[in-house]
Amino acid sequence: MVKVSTKYAILGLLSRRPMHGYEIKKEFEKSVSYIWSINVGQLYTLLRKMESEQVVAKKEMPQDNARDKIVYEITDAGKGELKKWLSTPVLNRQTKDEFYLKMMFLEQVGKEKATMYIDEQIEVMEKQCETFKAMKEDHGESMEKFMSLLLEASIMHFEVDIKWLKMFKERMDA
Repeated sequence: MVKVSTKYAILGLLSRRPMHGYEIKKEFEKSVSYIWSINVGQLYTLLRKMESEQVVAKKEMPQDNARDKIVYEITDAGKGELKKWLSTPVLNRQTKDEFYLKMMFLEQVGKEKATMYIDEQIEVMEKQCETFKAMKEDHGESMEKFMSLLLEASIMHFEVDIKWLKMFKERMDA
């Protein structure tokens, strides 16, 4: 079975325009990579699976002095599936995150190492947050409205996690 959210991210991108694999990867990096990542091998595996499900179709586009380019486009069935997915609320939102998993077992390394880890994690998150803030400031006006809002949500998420880490550290000392 195709990983559900990745499948719909690809369908969403292809609903904008037909693209070849490299373009899909670049659009993925430019748009949804703030919240989701995909590697090239996974992308082509998913595209083959989605083609077998008939939600995307591929076309060979002849090129001068080069191999034919394979372009993928969303099918009518894919558009229908995407619309159905978009109109259905997420009923059970799961947060699979290595960060939270580590925090769950952090006590096993001892208080001193746990404190060091938390301080390092805060520093990493503050840098990521600042990077996102700079992106928003540098490109905010030229960004699509949704991407700007998504970037804002990511910034807020970092700020909340940093606040939570500081609270976690304080409560460790109590």
